Amino acid sequence: MNLLMFLSDRCNMACDYCFLALNTRPATILSEDDGARAVDAHLARFGRGARFTLLGGEPLLHPQLAAALARRAGASGAKVSLVTNGTKAAPEIIGEFMECGAEISVSLDGRAASHDAHRRALGGGPTHGGVLKVLAKLDLRRLRANLVISEDTVADFLANIEWLRRRGFARLSFHADAARPWTRQGLSSLSAALAGFSRYARLLQSGASSPWQLDSYLRARTEPPAVDEELVLGADGRYYAGDAWLSRPYGAGLDGAVGGLRDGVDWEKRGAILAGIDRAVARALDGAPYYTWPRETWTLAELAGRDASADVRAFCEADALLGGALSALGRERETAR
Repeated sequence: MNLLMFLSDRCNMACDYCFLALNTRPATILSEDDGARAVDAHLARFGRGARFTLLGGEPLLHPQLAAALARRAGASGAKVSLVTNGTKAAPEIIGEFMECGAEISVSLDGRAASHDAHRRALGGGPTHGGVLKVLAKLDLRRLRANLVISEDTVADFLANIEWLRRRGFARLSFHADAARPWTRQGLSSLSAALAGFSRYARLLQSGASSPWQLDSYLRARTEPPAVDEELVLGADGRYYAGDAWLSRPYGAGLDGAVGGLRDGVDWEKRGAILAGIDRAVARALDGAPYYTWPRETWTLAELAGRDASADVRAFCEADALLGGALSALGRERETAR
C-alpha cells in the first residue's frame, strides 16, 4: 500500500495539467507530528508492504518536513519517493533524501518549448531555464524524469526523450495528458510518435552500453485493480479515498474523506467509494482492456460536472496507444534476457 502524503497546498508553479487546488486559500501545511503519526500508523498496518510518496504542491517548499518524514519512513526499509518540480532541488537537500534511500522524481517535459508550454511559474513566466540551473548541480543518473505528453507537444515527443537521455537521465516515466480529452488528430499524432519511439528504443537497447532504461507499462488487463493500492493523506491531516478530491480546496466539503489521523482510516467507506467508481468506469469501458485504470479521470470529471464516461473513453484511447507500445517493448526485453 502506497501512502501519498500531500505536505501542503502551496506551489511555486502553475502547471496547466495539475488538477490540485493550490494557492487558493490560506496555506494548509501538514505538521511534522501529524506526518510522523501517519508514517507510523502506515508502517504498523502494512509492514514491509508499506510505501510512501511525498507530494505537494511542491514538497521542497517544506524541506525540513519532507526530509524528516523521508528519514522516518526510510529507517524501516520502506520504499520512499519524492516528486518535485525541481526548482528547489539543492544538492544538500537532495543528498538527505538519497541517504535514506528515497527515489527522486523531477517533473520535466524535455526541451524548453514543450516544458514551458505547460509548466509555468505562478506569475506566468517560463520555468525550464531555472530548473536546469538547479539540476546542473545534481547527478541526473540518480533521478527519474517524469514527462507528460500533451496534444500540442506530442510531435516533439521523440526529440524530448532524446534530450532527456543526453542530459543524463537514466530513468524515465511518461504519461498521456489526463487533464484534457484527446482529439482524433491528437491520437493519430500520438500513434505516429510512439511508432518512432519504438524504433528509437530498440536501437538504444541494441547498443553495447546504453545507460538508459525504460519503465514499461503492465500488459493490458480487463478487470478493475484491487482497491488497496494506495491511500491519500491530505495536508489537512485527513485521509481521502483518492487524490482527485484534492482538486477542491481543503474544507470545501470533500466527500472523498475517509477518516483522520486521530480516528484512523474508515476502510469500509474507502472501499465502498472506490468500488462505486470502479463499477462506473467498467460500464464506460464496456469490457475494453486497459493499461491505466482511470479512477482519477472519472472522479475529476464528476467533480467538475462533465460527462465522466466520455472523459474516460477519451483518456483510454490515448493510454491504450501508450500502453500498447511500451508493453510491446517490455515483452521484447523479457524475451531477449
